[in-house]
Amino acid sequence: MRHLALFISASVAALALAGCAQDFDQGPKGRVTEKVKDGKKFYLVVDPANGGDQKKFRVSKYDYHDCNRGSKYPKCIDD
Repeated sequence: MRHLALFISASVAALALAGCAQDFDQGPKGRVTEKVKDGKKFYLVVDPANGGDQKKFRVSKYDYHDCNRGSKYPKCIDD
């Protein structure tokens, strides 16, 4: 019985952690032109490398903090 309770609590913890993961679609490759924070939502505005209009899209807080204006998206931290 104790093993069952331990298994159930571990399963609930794993599901809770999986629900916290942020999974946003990746935006276009290009240069970051603007960063926008709206409450707890983070956005980047990118000027696409292949031309076209700038695109605003939602990103994780980690991508938001790793990308500065003028850096290359999606590998901003390495730029």
